[in-house]
Amino acid sequence: MRYEHVELSGYEIQEVLGRGGFATVYRAHQVAVGREVALKVDSRVLASDRDRQRFLREVTAAGRLSGHPHVVPVYDAGVLGDDRPYMVMELCPGGSLGERLHRHGPLAVKEARDIGLGIADALAAAHAAGVLHRDIKPGNIMVNRYGAAALTDFGLAAMPRPGRDLSVTREALTPAYAPPEAFHLAEPTTTGDVYSLAATLYALLRGKPPHHPDDGTQLSLAELIVRHTWPYADLPGVPSALNAVLRQALETDPASRMPDASSLRDALAAVDVDSAVQGAFGRTPRTATTRPTHRDTPSTSYTLPPPPSDPRAPGPARPDGRPGRAGGNGGPQADGGRTEDGHG
Repeated sequence: MRYEHVELSGYEIQEVLGRGGFATVYRAHQVAVGREVALKVDSRVLASDRDRQRFLREVTAAGRLSGHPHVVPVYDAGVLGDDRPYMVMELCPGGSLGERLHRHGPLAVKEARDIGLGIADALAAAHAAGVLHRDIKPGNIMVNRYGAAALTDFGLAAMPRPGRDLSVTREALTPAYAPPEAFHLAEPTTTGDVYSLAATLYALLRGKPPHHPDDGTQLSLAELIVRHTWPYADLPGVPSALNAVLRQALETDPASRMPDASSLRDALAAVDVDSAVQGAFGRTPRTATTRPTHRDTPSTSYTLPPPPSDPRAPGPARPDGRPGRAGGNGGPQADGGRTEDGHG
């Protein structure tokens, strides 16, 4: 079936979930197994070695981690007849946490910590496999059909090799969640991922990234770089132990942070949030229990509200400080490939 210049054998293209600067994601039906999937098609052809390396990097990184319960699975990948690469992924109808934040506001303390714990475990598996994500943010954490949070968008993923430099560009960063050293074009490391995940957890708790004004004032890149050097301000209503974990993970100096995601995961697991004041998050939540984690960490659960009745409705500015926009059903899943949220 042909749909907006996309034709892929074995798939029936149903609708556009969303578009970004570098990719479009479609809802598609995989005929052979009778399931709905997210089909991400890059808008750029593989015209150079760098393009091919970028695509292979993303596919390889995502494929290495697809078995983790908090990573969005990749089912298939390839190149269309016009040389545009594509990836077939699990459809996540719950959208992204970035979308949830701008519609419903901050999460309760335990919900946010438990989601952070699951994503930290996924990131620990990535680091153990030699993969750096480099673009962790609420918009790249999806909610699958079972209510579980899963990391996606490995479009900036890097697999460091001895003697090989990694390409780093400011244009590819999401400034609100990027570690301070990234603005100085420092070599990516596991501590950079730690910072971005901590900034994401901070946003889940506060409703906006670290150092962003409460009134929603837009910050220039120069202002944001300066604010990255500001000391950590404790979040009200958050246990002191959790504030301490975030403070260390958001240190300006990478050497002062946890060395990798497994350290952040273990620190989050040690925080007692059962006695924390639970804030409201949208409508009456439903409970979704996480599956076993990558290592022998305690099983956790968190709650998420059901998707809004009209997921296509536009919303206010996103919590990463960029303009909001309307999305299709599951639309945030489409925002990868250097779009704001979701599959990349």
